[in-house]
Amino acid sequence: MDDNMYDKLQSVAKLFSNNFSTIDEPIDMKLQTSYFMRSKKVKEALKDAKPDIDQIADLYDPTLTDEQLMERMILLSDIDDPRAYRILEEYAQNRDNRLHQWSLMAQQESKMLIEGSLLNERQIFVSTGLGGRGHQLRYFVGLIANGIAEFEPYQQHIIQTEFDSALKTNNSELEHIEFQGPYAALTLLIPLDVPFHKVLLSAVEECNQYGNFLKEDFLVTNVRMLTFADMDEIVKKRESDGDSDDEGGIDSIFDDIEGGTE
Repeated sequence: MDDNMYDKLQSVAKLFSNNFSTIDEPIDMKLQTSYFMRSKKVKEALKDAKPDIDQIADLYDPTLTDEQLMERMILLSDIDDPRAYRILEEYAQNRDNRLHQWSLMAQQESKMLIEGSLLNERQIFVSTGLGGRGHQLRYFVGLIANGIAEFEPYQQHIIQTEFDSALKTNNSELEHIEFQGPYAALTLLIPLDVPFHKVLLSAVEECNQYGNFLKEDFLVTNVRMLTFADMDEIVKKRESDGDSDDEGGIDSIFDDIEGGTE
């Protein structure tokens, strides 16, 4: 079993208690990295020479290039004024707006800055590709059928019921579930302080009380959603490489997390 992801998340939870937040919408990790790097560069260049809000308030100016719009959002995110946050919030609410995901990152930075100033506490943004809700992180989990070509309707019901019960017991949520062939794709919301690996393993064990129809190995990631084709490719590659865990556990395919703090 790979506990690396859980160890990282526990470290964050212990260090920052409840002073952290996430973005609900999934955001590409490369875009997040690009945002953090550019944000740091822009802020270091400005230092104390921050522009007036009125000079950069218009995010709908059609003459702005993408580069200029990116920088304008970063500048707004660095102004400790609720007006700057409201400008970013209004823009980010419309998914059709240009550079929507970039605006979500800027809005989050603005929120952290203002909350940190008001509460006089350091805030942390836990950044994963799948985002989260409140103090919960979102995970994709891929379950694999054991010795059957596809799940029967009663087996699908068992999986949904057992996982829903195990998650609710741990203040977590089964957000979505879908089946195709020998695979089940689940989206979960789990708090940072919950040992998600134990919860998932326990749910699999409960399902297998009704016929041992799930493999004890499964896939989990907090970076991006996997398609059924992705899952099939990963499973077949592991089988061809002879890579299996007789004890069962988690194959954490993309388990990196990035932290941005203010």
